[in-house]
Amino acid sequence: MTDKVYWAARCKSCTGMVGYRDVRYLSDAQGAKAENLPAGTITRRCDHCGTVGDFDLLQLKPTPVRFLFPRLP
Repeated sequence: MTDKVYWAARCKSCTGMVGYRDVRYLSDAQGAKAENLPAGTITRRCDHCGTVGDFDLLQLKPTPVRFLFPRLP
């Protein structure tokens, strides 16, 4: 786990990503696995286009930080 991972979804207006928070891992005898998010919705603003959208927590996927904050050319 060298790269930081966040719960994120695609913006509904552009190709940007909307992040929620970092993924927390649970450890057990079989190893580490990502936590499950509870049911519900959140309201987030896209950093790319500024659009505010509602996202179901079940839409969010673990996403490496390099996809949330792309490098500048």
